[in-house]
Amino acid sequence: MKTSCCALGILLCVSAGLALSAFAQGSHEKYLTAADVEKVTGVRGVTSIARGSAAGAGGDLNFADDAGELVLMVQFADVKNFAGFKTKYGKAPVSGVGEQAIEGGSMPGMPDNLLAFTKGTHCVVLTAFGDFATRKVYLTIDQLTSLGKVIASRL
Repeated sequence: MKTSCCALGILLCVSAGLALSAFAQGSHEKYLTAADVEKVTGVRGVTSIARGSAAGAGGDLNFADDAGELVLMVQFADVKNFAGFKTKYGKAPVSGVGEQAIEGGSMPGMPDNLLAFTKGTHCVVLTAFGDFATRKVYLTIDQLTSLGKVIASRL
């Protein structure tokens, strides 16, 4: 009896932890939706996919096109993280989104594919995916900036 009560207690704790984790991951959806990405970028058939459900889907929000190719990853962090992104990836300042913003590249030899910005206590990083064979990034810095403005307006 003690063993089954202990097992039930562990199961309830694990279930509660998983529920809180799922809630935390889903809480970012209010900042950017698949419909927003479609509207801003013109990419059709955009869907939101869960973290870890595909190679590269490591963001708090991950979006794929109608062929299932990842096109965008969005990460939310504390404002303190902005300096690190700026140092590692930053190439030029961007105006008009958040309080401070930079564009840069995370894929060597490819066009810039990253926008990081701050607003309040938040640092948000948008990263566009690309095709190494064609050396094409799926979203432009202008599109990332427009998406950043959508997110900043909802923070």
